[in-house]
Amino acid sequence: MPPVRCARCGAEDARYHISFARTSLCAACYVRYYERKLKATVLKYGMLKVMRRPLVALSGGKDSTSALVGLKSVFPDLEVTALYIDLGIPGYSEESERVVRKVTDELGVELIVHRLKNDGRTVPELARGRFKRKPCAICGTVKRYVMNKIAIETGHDTVVTGHNLDDTVEVLFELYRRGLLEEAVRLRPVLLGDGVRLTNRVKPLFEMTDEEDLYYVDAKGIEVVESWCPLVRGAKTVSRKVLIHEIESKIPGFRHTLLKAHVKRFLPVLERAISQPELKRCAVCGYPTTSDVCSYCRAMRPVTLKRDVGSSGAGASNGEEGLR
Repeated sequence: MPPVRCARCGAEDARYHISFARTSLCAACYVRYYERKLKATVLKYGMLKVMRRPLVALSGGKDSTSALVGLKSVFPDLEVTALYIDLGIPGYSEESERVVRKVTDELGVELIVHRLKNDGRTVPELARGRFKRKPCAICGTVKRYVMNKIAIETGHDTVVTGHNLDDTVEVLFELYRRGLLEEAVRLRPVLLGDGVRLTNRVKPLFEMTDEEDLYYVDAKGIEVVESWCPLVRGAKTVSRKVLIHEIESKIPGFRHTLLKAHVKRFLPVLERAISQPELKRCAVCGYPTTSDVCSYCRAMRPVTLKRDVGSSGAGASNGEEGLR
């Protein structure tokens, strides 16, 4: 079988086949392709306007690593800091931290490590309680809270996450299926905070697929965590992604079409029809929530919650209730 030639330069080692685009590229051309696309996405959605001191949430996986490496490559003057949240998952968290430290050392990026056990409970401990059937949901709540908390405390105006096109389409698929339009209206590449207790959130990989992120770290020769989180087994998010790829095989371009329709057609209508919930201060920690007590405080502090709610106070943590 003859070697596949790169569609850009004609080189014979075109090992990266972009399935939805039906084209193959060599490593050098692929890196240029990916970084041009990332830059276009950042500029298209005005991310640089709010991303002056970004805090990149880094898990060690291909997506968040691609976001960090890509931003540093495309915008070298950007003052980037990385954040790793140690969720306390035996074996998996230690390996993830090792990989995160390696990539940040190689890039010369400052790394902040936050250990969840110091907050009271790790994710496995939470998953053994009432969140047993939805460990990914409580994990997401915890990470959103901590990301916002650390950004506020360290003076970063924006949190950068590695959510990509496949992640977004999977969530959109479920939200529209269930008619959860109040949540769908918040699913966008840029979410603005209030500049006081809630940071901006941006997703520079909003238009990148899982495949593209995987190829990028491979082409750059960057080590990432390849194993699955042990708590994700049986998660509905995984089965929905499998289903969406099956639909894509029958309807080519389904993922890109749904994302484009959401951004260009549905969001403008939803923004006019649905008012954003009024945010109040959590009675325990004092940071934004749509209820009296934020999800993080309800999950992490059930023993002291009754006492804390009865006290006056604003604490030193922050919560971003329900925002993706």
